Amino acid sequence: MQRRTAAAVQPHGVAAPAARRGGGVVHYHPSMRIQQLRDLQAVVSHGGYRAAARALNVSQAGLTRSLAKLEEEYGVALLQRAHQGIALSPEGEEFMSYARAVLHEADRAEAWLLKTRRPAIKQVKVGVSVEPSLQLVPAVLKDFRQAFPKTTVHLTQRSSGELVAAVLDNRLDFAVMRLPQNLGTDDLQVQPLYSSRAAIMAREGHPLRGATAVSQLAACHWIVVGDPTRPGQQDESIQELFLQHRLREPTFAAVSDSIFGAISMLLDSDCVARLPAQLLTHPMTVGKLVEIEVAEQAGLVHQIGIVSKSMRLLSPEAGQLAAMLRSFARLSATLTRIA
Repeated sequence: MQRRTAAAVQPHGVAAPAARRGGGVVHYHPSMRIQQLRDLQAVVSHGGYRAAARALNVSQAGLTRSLAKLEEEYGVALLQRAHQGIALSPEGEEFMSYARAVLHEADRAEAWLLKTRRPAIKQVKVGVSVEPSLQLVPAVLKDFRQAFPKTTVHLTQRSSGELVAAVLDNRLDFAVMRLPQNLGTDDLQVQPLYSSRAAIMAREGHPLRGATAVSQLAACHWIVVGDPTRPGQQDESIQELFLQHRLREPTFAAVSDSIFGAISMLLDSDCVARLPAQLLTHPMTVGKLVEIEVAEQAGLVHQIGIVSKSMRLLSPEAGQLAAMLRSFARLSATLTRIA
């Protein structure tokens, strides 16, 4: 529907009628709206109410009431019937010259407001699984912030399954995550970045640090990173190390939506967790967490990649961040091979 502006104008040469009350004279000042001037201009331009109502995308009855109220409040007949429809009366002709000037200035004022309004805040919404949140994404964000200082990056850390759902629902521009073996949808675009591995970890001095089989850890209490409302449902380590080897599902001590919360619980308990192997050399945990090297874990690798929606065009800022992540991953892989 056509926007109706409530701003009032008082053109020169139009006197406000007076109303009598209790024998005296009480003057009132009608409020002329800019939209009434646009209504009048439309009726004159289109030669009638029906065509004008269609052009303004309003009802014909509403348009008729708008102009009837204008004429009634000021006591001036602005329109009259002609052979070819509706035309301005002599008084309407004179009034219309003022109305066109008012509308011209109103349009100029609105154009100025649109030009000087605050620009929309630019943002990129990125989802990350545990491993990319430790090194890849933080390393790139610094350079991205220097290139796009006015763009805000919103980071969401979740399990891979939750990130895929968020990408498909357009809640995220893209996700940097561990790639499940079967994403199971044609609506996603997947760009592998590098291969990595996970490790079963516990605090230094854990009584089972010398275990060599997953079955020896079956009685342990496990900590996983994911959605606290869905413990274990999205954790790939459960599928690979327990169900795949026909072991019963482990006991969950806690499900944390933060890698830092999981690390804190590991350091203060005898719980175990399966986390990115790079934590073993991370400055925050080196020497505090140790790997429990079980046979089932040997040789298991997974892919880290960027997942986005196939039919969604990324903003320039989101596209640049994704490109920087790809470049950094390639550079890191090259340096690792050289080393």
